[in-house]
Amino acid sequence: MYCLCGIVYHKPSHFVSRIIDKSGGIWYHDGIANGGKVVYYNNIVNYNHKKLQTTCDYVMAMLLYTKL
Repeated sequence: MYCLCGIVYHKPSHFVSRIIDKSGGIWYHDGIANGGKVVYYNNIVNYNHKKLQTTCDYVMAMLLYTKL
């Protein structure tokens, strides 16, 4: 069994990511906008999964899974 643990998004010349921790917390990382800090976004249980496909004007480029 595998669990989603991260998503990488892109637009021309820049990447951002969302990291999903073990408790389902969604963290957002944009090194330019946040100075390298991750920002808590929401919990995956309460979040509309369709909204995970994009963020702002970035599109999903890669899904990262971990084996349970």
